[in-house]
Amino acid sequence: MKVTSLKTVYLTEEELKAAIIAYLNSRGRQDLARHLIEHECEMVWSQRVFGKKEQEFIIGMDGEFEENKKC
Repeated sequence: MKVTSLKTVYLTEEELKAAIIAYLNSRGRQDLARHLIEHECEMVWSQRVFGKKEQEFIIGMDGEFEENKKC
């Protein structure tokens, strides 16, 4: 693979939150998007080791959310 230039994208917490809200809306999860709009959230990187190194990006939303159950 040939790389001609490298780019870096810098997002503020609010820009990332807006991107997640747009993604949730595009996936038909307006309920979760609305909850994220109305509540604060915390975003952190976590590393877990279970035989190998893994990274996860965790978004913790404040407030209670009742999942709509479809049977």
